[in-house]
Amino acid sequence: MRYLIALSLLMLVSASSIARDVRQAPPGERTPLDIARVLAAKYPTEPSMSYISGLAWSGSLRLAELTGEARWREKPRREMQPFLDGRTPAIAEPFRLTSLAGHLAFADAARLDGNADAGALAQKAAEFILPPTPGGVKFATEWTDDMFMASALLSRVNGGAHAGFVRPILTVWTQRLRRPDGLFNHAEKAPHAWGRGNGFALLGLTEALTYLPDSWSERHLVLDIYRRHVAAMVRHQADDGSWRQVVDEPTSYRELTVTAMTTAAMARGISRGWIDAATYRAAVDRGWQAVVARVNEDGTLHDVCSGTGANASREYYMTRPAINGADDRGGAMALLAAIEVETLRRGSR
Repeated sequence: MRYLIALSLLMLVSASSIARDVRQAPPGERTPLDIARVLAAKYPTEPSMSYISGLAWSGSLRLAELTGEARWREKPRREMQPFLDGRTPAIAEPFRLTSLAGHLAFADAARLDGNADAGALAQKAAEFILPPTPGGVKFATEWTDDMFMASALLSRVNGGAHAGFVRPILTVWTQRLRRPDGLFNHAEKAPHAWGRGNGFALLGLTEALTYLPDSWSERHLVLDIYRRHVAAMVRHQADDGSWRQVVDEPTSYRELTVTAMTTAAMARGISRGWIDAATYRAAVDRGWQAVVARVNEDGTLHDVCSGTGANASREYYMTRPAINGADDRGGAMALLAAIEVETLRRGSR
């Protein structure tokens, strides 16, 4: 009998320890910079030329700029160097936008770290994905993913000269994939509001509005799409501040990457005056708390949707595995959210 009581107590203690590890201290006790430093030190765990590593490298460079701590430049410099010196081909088969979009970090290295060679490599990658005439980009999947992958790179380079190629990837994809309720289907043959797919669409719009010049003739069109998408996403924010794996499906799990991407896009929008703080600041704050709740003190994560293609089946999206542990994609997205929330709190841009 005493053995059973002791065993029960041990199980209760173990369960309590696991719960503390998952949720840890009250979210308000960890600041965006606390989270950003942990994530920048950890990710990417497997550096490669991809949008995932690119976002992590970019986040580290931005962290150095925000804090004045030069050490956050060391990891991206070291991990990007093989691509700069040719030891590892930067543009390599099979050609995919998800890979080529990693050059966004090289554009940021030119801007934030004074690396002219990195800027030249980003320009080369941008030109590599351009078709002969505007109308999209090469290697597109025609999923919402393209909206981020193309815009994040093309908007950053050459002073807005590629704006004519950015516009169709945002506006035409919107015509094809946006639903009457303002959410985006993942693809025409995948008519489901996948969480990260909506995050990609929203971030693609955000990147264009950030890096293309104010004089861009289609800016008002993209700004309208951005605002409508933000409004649609906020209508589906869960009670804990998160967004779901399938945004409009209440029974799907609450997922980290869509939560981080949406929070980041809205925080930047408030910082830059695209959306009203009085309307959306509370949603950003709640979204940030949902991100914090899914980041452990060692940088491991909870509720990260695994890699996902386009699929006609709603069940496919509903049952995509959730990763709990170290994950480069989730770490990069959470780092982006931390940087944007810190920027907003500082009242800077």
